[in-house]
Amino acid sequence: MPDWIVEFLKVTGTAGIVFLIFYIYHQSATKQMNEIIAKTFELLKTMIEQNTMQLGYLQKIDTEVSNNLWCPYVKEKTGVTNDK
Repeated sequence: MPDWIVEFLKVTGTAGIVFLIFYIYHQSATKQMNEIIAKTFELLKTMIEQNTMQLGYLQKIDTEVSNNLWCPYVKEKTGVTNDK
C-alpha cells in the first residue's frame, strides 16, 4: 500500500474513509444528474421545434378554412373557385 494512503488513514481515521466514500458517491451522482439534465434539455428543444412546426401548419389550415379555400365540398356548393 502506498505510504500516502497509510498517512492519510493515520491522520483522518474513519472520518477520512467516510468522507472519501461520500465524495466519490457525490461525484458519481452529480455526473449522472448532469447527463439527465442535458438529455432533458435536448428533448425539450426537439419538442419546442415540433410544436412550432405544428403551429405553422395549424395556422395555414385555419387561414385556408377561413378563406374557404380548403374544403372542396364547400367550394362546390358555394361556387367559389380558387385559381392560383
